[in-house]
Amino acid sequence: RVRSCSFDLHAVARKCIVAAQPYTFPPRFDTQGTPVLLDANENPYGPPFDTTGANSHQVTLERYPDPKQSELKHAIATLRGCTPSQIFIGNGSDEVIDLLIRLVCTPGEDQILISSPTYAMYSVFATINDVGVVDVPLSADGEFQLRVDAIRKALTRRVKLIFICSPGNPTSRLVRREDVEAIAAAATGALVVVDEAYIDFATVDGAAPTCVPLISEARYPNLVVSQTLSKAWGLAGARLGIAIAPMPVVALVDKLKAPFNLSVVSEDIAIRAIAKADVVEQRVRTIVAERERIARALVKCGPGVQRVHASDANFLLVKIEDAVAVCTTMLRDSNVVVRPRCSMLHCDDCVRITIGTPAENDLFLVALRSALGAPQQAPWK
Repeated sequence: RVRSCSFDLHAVARKCIVAAQPYTFPPRFDTQGTPVLLDANENPYGPPFDTTGANSHQVTLERYPDPKQSELKHAIATLRGCTPSQIFIGNGSDEVIDLLIRLVCTPGEDQILISSPTYAMYSVFATINDVGVVDVPLSADGEFQLRVDAIRKALTRRVKLIFICSPGNPTSRLVRREDVEAIAAAATGALVVVDEAYIDFATVDGAAPTCVPLISEARYPNLVVSQTLSKAWGLAGARLGIAIAPMPVVALVDKLKAPFNLSVVSEDIAIRAIAKADVVEQRVRTIVAERERIARALVKCGPGVQRVHASDANFLLVKIEDAVAVCTTMLRDSNVVVRPRCSMLHCDDCVRITIGTPAENDLFLVALRSALGAPQQAPWK
């Protein structure tokens, strides 16, 4: 007779892992059929090159990838106006977040600082690494700006990393660059990470308001800018994140990464995409124009739509009466998937709506009006 082994996994596993709340995935993974997916802030047009048939690309899968990612780093450096030695490439921006926490935070002792509402993975990775979280919320006026004085007061020797999401998720708003600089200047004992996942959709005076020049000018040795090819570049499935930082920071992060953290497939796809920057720019203009069209149409959807927040990203944050029920109805009756953000601070009854193709956006408007009991008014200009 086989004797069973007495083993209590929870007694062996790290307590912070057992207690951790897992990331909440977008609703799409529970849908049937062919839904209209407006819940994950992807670029609906996909990669800026043909990925099928005779135009598909051959890569050498039997060999390990270049661990230095030299060709890709040169392409990114040319695109973003920095040097290859200032670039770290991760398996998605999530790897960048995780490695930066592991770089500067001692488990059980140190803390990160965030400003809610913001990207959930900052807190998830902090918890997994047994690192505390200090939350200094964004302004509650609907502008979602950093409260610089409050952040200064929250800085202690235990705070080793500050995450600033700009444009924010779920807020969709840029934070003021002068506020980022003020925090970087004050946080002499911490890294300041500006997460620019959606920066390609934002403009100020006709230019992208990225913080990368602050690194190129070597003004703040503690500043890191995180970017991604998942959003504007249409490569969410390739999992490719970027950190642009002073060379000493990149050199230390390189020590933490797995030797071959990026596949040859992802690297090849990224290089090909960057070579088509002109196509991406045109698609971004199309998405931004659609964003403004949908924002105007939402205002005309009746009293059920209570506020359409201004946006600097490829999505809209919209306050809708009885938002969860409306989202459920749209999914059930129209197979349109958007993302309720109602449980997040300052986001009562708010829904995050990704900007899709014009056809997808029109289907969303029809579904929303139906769920709200509002009359249909097509076309929406």
